[in-house]
Amino acid sequence: MAINQALKSYKQSENDYVKGINSPHGRITILFDTIISNLEKLIDNHPKTDFISLGKCLNGITILSASLNLKEGGEIAQNLVELYEYCRKNINNYLEDKKIEKLEEVHSIFSKLSEGWQGISPDKKNI
Repeated sequence: MAINQALKSYKQSENDYVKGINSPHGRITILFDTIISNLEKLIDNHPKTDFISLGKCLNGITILSASLNLKEGGEIAQNLVELYEYCRKNINNYLEDKKIEKLEEVHSIFSKLSEGWQGISPDKKNI
């Protein structure tokens, strides 16, 4: 009996852990959250560089950029590719000059993108 309860508890915590991963919108939300939280770690650790957080930011941006459908997304998708590339370059330039303003700008960009993304959540009811 105790093993069944333990399995049920484990499955529940596993489901809580991957919340959002079952939909394309949820996966993009997870990427935005990952990038933003790791940018915050980089900013908090300034002037030291947390290379794990740096890698997570760059990987997240790469995944977001690669997930865009340029054919169907048109100008919006192309603009996002350029914005993601700008952010990636700012993060890489931060490694060279340690200007925290570059990280803060990227954080601001991704916070606004995330906010806009949440605004189009399929879970929200259109009024």
